[in-house]
Formats: sequence, structure tokens, C-alpha cells
Amino acid sequence: MSQLKDQLVEDMKNAMRARDSVRLGVIRFILSELKNFEIDNGVQEDDGVEKVIAREIKKVKDAMIDFDKGGRQDLVEQEREKVGMMEVYLPQQMSDEELQTVVTSVMTTAERRDFGHVMKAVMAQVQGKADGSRVSTMVKQALS
Repeated sequence: MSQLKDQLVEDMKNAMRARDSVRLGVIRFILSELKNFEIDNGVQEDDGVEKVIAREIKKVKDAMIDFDKGGRQDLVEQEREKVGMMEVYLPQQMSDEELQTVVTSVMTTAERRDFGHVMKAVMAQVQGKADGSRVSTMVKQALS
């Protein structure tokens, strides 16, 4: 069992004791999604758990965009709070400067300068430390 999963279970117990229903709901949601993922893909180590959490954060952020378009600022704030609680379990995100350094490094060593090739190489290096949309934007800027 992964340390991250153990941490989630321990935080769930603490949220129960503290009667923090929002945090408890978020952690239960993450554990539920992780369990569903493990049914199909086997028991996950920390990197697999991080991928599940990152995928769920992306879904919530997409929902926030829809709520914002619908004029539901109350729901946007609720979801932003949930994203903040989930991001605690992910590795520290790279700054724009660090990400730009990686993109530049890959561009100078890449055998082919097409979007797909460069994007794949950069994502392999950042592994969960940068959102794919940020990487995509920087790669497009570097290729133009």
C-alpha cells in the first residue's frame, strides 16, 4: 500500500474526529475514485495515486468553468476550496520559469521539432509536477 493512500486514510479519520464534513467528503471522494481505478488497474503506488488525484482535479476545474459560465459563483468557490484540499496530496507544481527551462532543454536536444514529439518528452520529465495544459501552451510558444 502506498504512503499517500495511508496518508489519505489517516486524514479521513482526522476529518471525522474534527467533524470537518467538507474535507471528509473530498477525501472520501478521492478514496472512492482510487478504489474504482484499482479495480481495473490493480493496487497503485504513490505515482498512480497522484495520477488519480490529478485527473479528478482536472474534472473539478472543468466543472468550475461551466459553473462560472452559468453565473454560479457560489459553486465556483465551493469547487475551488475542494481543489485546494486535493492539491495538498500532489507534488509541488513547477514554476513557469522551471517549466520553461525544461521545454528549452528538450527543444535543444530533440531530434524532431514537432508538437507531439516535444510534448511527450517534456511530459516525461515533469511527471505530475506541471499540468498538461501549461506544458502544451509553453511547447506551442516555443515551436512558434
